[in-house]
Amino acid sequence: MDIVSAQDPGATAAEALASEDAQRATNTKTWGGGGFLRWYTRSRLRPAEAVLFETHREALAGRVLELGCGGGRLTGHLVARAKAVHGIDIAEDMVAYCQRRYPSATFARGDLRYLSDFGSGVFDSVVAGFNVVDVLGDNERAELLDELHRILSPDGLLLFSSHNLACAPLLAGPTHNLTRNPLRFANRVLRLPRSVPNHRRFVALQHFGPDYAILNDEAHDYSLLHYYIGRDGQERQLARHGFELLQCLALDGTTVAPGESAFGCHELHYAAQRTEPSEA
Repeated sequence: MDIVSAQDPGATAAEALASEDAQRATNTKTWGGGGFLRWYTRSRLRPAEAVLFETHREALAGRVLELGCGGGRLTGHLVARAKAVHGIDIAEDMVAYCQRRYPSATFARGDLRYLSDFGSGVFDSVVAGFNVVDVLGDNERAELLDELHRILSPDGLLLFSSHNLACAPLLAGPTHNLTRNPLRFANRVLRLPRSVPNHRRFVALQHFGPDYAILNDEAHDYSLLHYYIGRDGQERQLARHGFELLQCLALDGTTVAPGESAFGCHELHYAAQRTEPSEA
């Protein structure tokens, strides 16, 4: 089944809420259960991340909060630059691993939905890699951006990545997502008994809203629902919550300009600066 065939332009507010509730429940259960550490211990930066880390080296030299630190893929690079790094992750095994590997940083088990324990203006930058913000629905994403605005210092920096809505037509269900590579083909066939029922369940809960969509993709055997948004939609969303978009990069590190879709690039990387609310 094609991912986008479930689009319903007339989706009601109740359907949108059901989609967000399902997204919250399944994503929290999947990530909170742990067991994915081996997938997230590599330390190589993606080209877009390397560009952003170098461009904003000065901003990353202060107090940094890393959301979804995982197995420390970005943490080591942040520790090498920053005065202080604090990482949070919902998975206990991820946090324990990072504590052992990066003793100069601090870590805590935590959900990025709940940042109220952090004081206002206590971080100079926030980094959220691997599309971690996309585990949230539209309402929770808005709340997160407001919280990030609160905990960032004036002119603070936000670096994050997000699934690209322009690539929604490229998503496909498990039986249409097989490959000609013999080893990968065999692996995906073996996973079909899990992938097919997962996809059947979650594709019915997809939701398409203005500027965004909640979609079921192939991640972890189609067991998750992710937020997708395009470059211009993301810029508008950031502006609504007190951020100015500084850069949008494709995965290869090239700039995605206003009006460009970056079709074929499944994730986009963003740098945004905290701004003060304009006076009336």
